[in-house]
Formats: sequence, C-alpha cells, structure tokens
Amino acid sequence: MAPRGGDELNVPLAGRNYGWPVITYGEDYSGTPIGEGVTAREGMEQPIYYWDPVIAPGDMTFYQGTRFPDWHGDLIIASLSPGGLVRLTLDGERVSGEARLASELGRVRDVDEGPDGALWALTDARDGALVRLLPGRQ
Repeated sequence: MAPRGGDELNVPLAGRNYGWPVITYGEDYSGTPIGEGVTAREGMEQPIYYWDPVIAPGDMTFYQGTRFPDWHGDLIIASLSPGGLVRLTLDGERVSGEARLASELGRVRDVDEGPDGALWALTDARDGALVRLLPGRQ
C-alpha cells in the first residue's frame, strides 16, 4: 500500500531492491513528491503491477477453489478504496487482467477462501459485516 497513488504488487526476491522510498508511483498525502518523485532507477525493481488511483489493498488470497472455476489461481484482493474486491488474472508473474467485484460492499479489509470454495469478505465499517460470496453475486 502506497501513501497516495501507486499501490504496488511485487514478487519479492532475496537480494533485490524494490526502491522504496527512492522510486515510487505514489506521492505524499500532501501532494508533494516522495523523494525525487522518480518511478525508476537503475538497479531497482519495477512492480509487476501498480494502481493509480489506488485500491488501498487490505488482505489478498490466491483462489484455489472450485466454486468459481474460471478464477482458479487468480489473486483476489480486498480494497479499502474504492472498496469491494479486485481480481487479478495472472500469466506467470505478469498480470493479464483486472476485474472489480462486489463494490456494493464498500471498504473491504479482509478476504479469504472458505473450505467450500466460497469467498468471505470482512467489511471495514462501524457496522461492518462478514459476507459470504458465491457465484452469481459478483
């Protein structure tokens, strides 16, 4: 999760430099650049994916169930802003697609897969809820 703009998805590997705070796609909450305001520098890794505007990620899980058969192996991410869930389809370590789901839930802090393959989302609100998601409710 970045400060403002530039939430990143990385596959961290030992010995690699992912650049924070020297390189970033985000900016400070005041609107000023972080560091020199650069997004790349020699010897520093680029994210495999980034969001601007942000999704403010909470939890994430790789879907392994059978209830959503087309989603097997996809990354499901809880979103605090704008809310709902974000589904990324992957081709190895490359993001090949993005879908926004269940935006009506508002801020989602946590997402997990239940033993029956349903997805469970925990909303982040004073009157928050634990919601079971099944096919047909996307």
